[in-house]
Amino acid sequence: MKRIFLLFGLIFSCGFCFAFPCVTQFVEAGTGYVAAKNVEREFNPFNFTYGIAEKNESCVNFSPNFKAFASVQFSDKIFDFTTLGNYFIPRLGQETDSQKIGFGAELVYHFQRYYDLYSEHDIYLEGVFRLALKNRLLFLANLGSGLKFARIDAVERDFLWDFSLSGSVALNYYFDCGAEIFGSIVSHGVYRYPLAFTPLYSLGFAWNFRNGLRVSSDFGLRLRDQFVVAPYIDRYEWNLKARFSF
Repeated sequence: MKRIFLLFGLIFSCGFCFAFPCVTQFVEAGTGYVAAKNVEREFNPFNFTYGIAEKNESCVNFSPNFKAFASVQFSDKIFDFTTLGNYFIPRLGQETDSQKIGFGAELVYHFQRYYDLYSEHDIYLEGVFRLALKNRLLFLANLGSGLKFARIDAVERDFLWDFSLSGSVALNYYFDCGAEIFGSIVSHGVYRYPLAFTPLYSLGFAWNFRNGLRVSSDFGLRLRDQFVVAPYIDRYEWNLKARFSF
C-alpha cells in the first residue's frame, strides 16, 4: 500500500511539471516516529506532498503570496489526506525594501481513516497575518475556526459533528549559508485536528541548498489539559523530510 501511494504521488507531480509556468512547484517526502497516549500509541508514518507557490527566485521561496498543496500520510493503521491553500490580499499588504506585511486567508480540508475504527473530516477557515523582515525572519499567525465530522464504525448513526477554534504562531529564521531554524505553537498540525485546545510545540532545523533541495528535521510535543488541570505530555513526534522545488 505504501508503494502504491508513493508511485501515485510521483506520477501526479510529474504530470504537473510543465502545467504551471508562473509558479514554483515542490514535492516532499518524509518519515518519522510518533509516540502518543491516545488511540494511536506508537507508529512510524510516511508522507508525500505535492504543492505549488508563487514563483520566487530565492532558494528558500521566501514568503509567497499564494500557496497550495495536497499531502498524504499513512502507516499500518492510519491514513490521512490534507489539502491546504492560502492567499495574501495585495491591497491589504505593505512592502518595503526591508519588510513585507500581509493579511490573507487559509482554507484546510483533512480526511482521516483509522482502519476498522473510525473516520473523520475536518474543514477549517483561518485568517493569516504575515511579517517578513529582510528575507531573514518570517513570522506567521493564524486564527480561525473549523468543523469536524466523525463516524465511529461501531456506532450505527450519522456523522457526529462539532465546532472548534484554531490558532497558531510560527517563526522561521534564514541564514545566508542556507541554514534555517524554525519553531511553532499550533492548535492543529497538518494531519491532526483535536477538538480541545491542546497545543503542539515544535522546534526544527533545515538546510536549503541552491539547487532547490531542502532537508529538515523537527521535534514536537503536545500538551494535554494545559489550561484546565495539571498538564501532561500527550504526544511526542519526530519528523525527517526532504523537499525539492522546481
